[in-house]
Amino acid sequence: MLNAQTRYGRTNKKMISLTDEGRAQLQQYADVHGMTFSAAIETLALMGMEADLAKLLVPLLRDVVNKAIQRNFNRLAKLSLIGAAEAAMAHDLASLLMMQFTRSIAIMNPDDFESQMQISYEPEDLLDARIRRTHREICKVARNRQQRVLKTSLQALVEQLSLPVDEAIAAETDEEVNDE
Repeated sequence: MLNAQTRYGRTNKKMISLTDEGRAQLQQYADVHGMTFSAAIETLALMGMEADLAKLLVPLLRDVVNKAIQRNFNRLAKLSLIGAAEAAMAHDLASLLMMQFTRSIAIMNPDDFESQMQISYEPEDLLDARIRRTHREICKVARNRQQRVLKTSLQALVEQLSLPVDEAIAAETDEEVNDE
């Protein structure tokens, strides 16, 4: 709930009388917006007097957003950790593969390996067309894995990240076999 003192500064008590219907509507407004009853009355009264709405709503919005972040902080932190771990692993594997690939081409063609690594987009170059098709298939497998990871619960992802390396690799291999 909003704390009226932090929203408006120092407050003073005032005795007011309300009808049961008016009190119920004010309480409903306060409940819907996560405010105290007094803050709801003051907000609605100032709005009725055409006070600057931005000035009135900024503290309310700030409090609502802060509460939402506080409620979901651990979840956001874990999701960020999972994303960072996956990105780091993908970067390391891709870098390793690229270096090994470059090395193998350089060993086979020491004088002009740079030109050997380029892939043509000309339709008549059948070998390069096969290479592009294989690349698309590999990307499709990666996309399917990404979709599977996104559908996995946060708890299951955290458990997978905490597995020992050998078990994690075996579990991923089993998942890939089951997907095919």
